[in-house]
Amino acid sequence: MLSWAARGRQAVRVAERVRVREIDDDEGRRLLRIIRHGTGSVVTWRRAQMVLLSAQGMPMAKIAEVTFTSADRIRDAIHNFNTDGFDSLCPKY
Repeated sequence: MLSWAARGRQAVRVAERVRVREIDDDEGRRLLRIIRHGTGSVVTWRRAQMVLLSAQGMPMAKIAEVTFTSADRIRDAIHNFNTDGFDSLCPKY
């Protein structure tokens, strides 16, 4: 999703902030359980961490810093969670 912003006389496309969709209490508890127990895949754990931090309102740059990954990878994880839900957290090799 892109929006338009004016800069001088020239219109410039500006990317909108990527945020995870509203999650309910059950989804929040499920994400916390994945993060706290850490019994599954490291990839699943990391993606759950990214989604939960976004749901808590943390900016993309800070999530990237905390999870030691790129903002592009976080955007992908959040977009995938928004469309596919918890199925998107599991790696598909």
